[in-house]
Amino acid sequence: MNTRDASADLEAAPIDADLIRQSYNTVLRATGHLPEEQRARLAGPLRGHAGLLLPEVEGQVPHLRGEWRHTAEHVVRRTHSVLDVTVAESRRADRLDDLASLTRSLLMLHQQAPPRPLTSSARS
Repeated sequence: MNTRDASADLEAAPIDADLIRQSYNTVLRATGHLPEEQRARLAGPLRGHAGLLLPEVEGQVPHLRGEWRHTAEHVVRRTHSVLDVTVAESRRADRLDDLASLTRSLLMLHQQAPPRPLTSSARS
């Protein structure tokens, strides 16, 4: 499965950090005790958030150094593997926890990673 498919409808959407935080915190604060119905309702949006953030972080990786880069590479690899399972499989409690943790990591990398250097066209 192409990870871009997970967020096809959201591709052009701006990143709503508050909504993303609300989604992953709902899962992470429940510590695996979410009923199936709620897991089913949260899996899709979390996949969409991860799919929206993933290309943003992938674009940052070449500009990162040291631990920032190693962390981003790890999170990108893990996110690809988590998004490669079906939506139904994403609803499993352990998979949903992974997805929520990775979505949090993607958002933090997107927001906190050192900025990309200006290109020569951006300076003029």
